[in-house]
Amino acid sequence: METLMVISVTVIAAIMVLALIFLIPVLLQVRRTAKEAEKLIDSVRVQVTPISRDIGLISRDVQSIAQFIHRQADRVETGIETVHDMAVRVKELQIEIQRRIMKPLVMLTSVLGGFKQGIGTMARIVSRRTDGKRRVSQETAELPMGLNR
Repeated sequence: METLMVISVTVIAAIMVLALIFLIPVLLQVRRTAKEAEKLIDSVRVQVTPISRDIGLISRDVQSIAQFIHRQADRVETGIETVHDMAVRVKELQIEIQRRIMKPLVMLTSVLGGFKQGIGTMARIVSRRTDGKRRVSQETAELPMGLNR
């Protein structure tokens, strides 16, 4: 009985060591992703300031154009070009954000999904072993007194 206990403790310890071994790369990937996200946020901050300034300028230009459209027909064309350039820059920013964040997130989600599957499998294995031990102890308890050792 003590041998079975030692084996059980050893198996549980081995499973915990394996879980820790699988958890280390996941944590390292999370750390790398967080650093990359931080760099991206800094990059976005640097890019957002000129964009917001440009948006303010564009809105002033559009207001001015609406008030003086007959006298300033040439400025309408300039404003439209500026709006088009801004739309292109915003689209490029969106693509850059998707490129830098989506790939690591998909990778992290895949790793976490695999980790979850592994934990579920280990839990089912431990549960099956526990159920088997209960069944054996119940069968031993049901034996007649002379056969029960």
